[in-house]
Amino acid sequence: MLILTRKPGQSIKIQPAEELPWMTPVGALFANGPIEVVVNQIKGRQVRLGIAAHPDLVVLRDELCDE
Repeated sequence: MLILTRKPGQSIKIQPAEELPWMTPVGALFANGPIEVVVNQIKGRQVRLGIAAHPDLVVLRDELCDE
């Protein structure tokens, strides 16, 4: 499980890994269960999230994305 802290206005993106073939059935990414987001801690204006997803899905912080 990935754990990260988010402040108001910050976000995350969950997308397929670049090396994952585009023809991969969506169901294959959920074969072991759904994407799970857990609030682990709230401290002032920050929220600590835990995210568990299929290893072929990547979780990107918005401030690290090139878009």
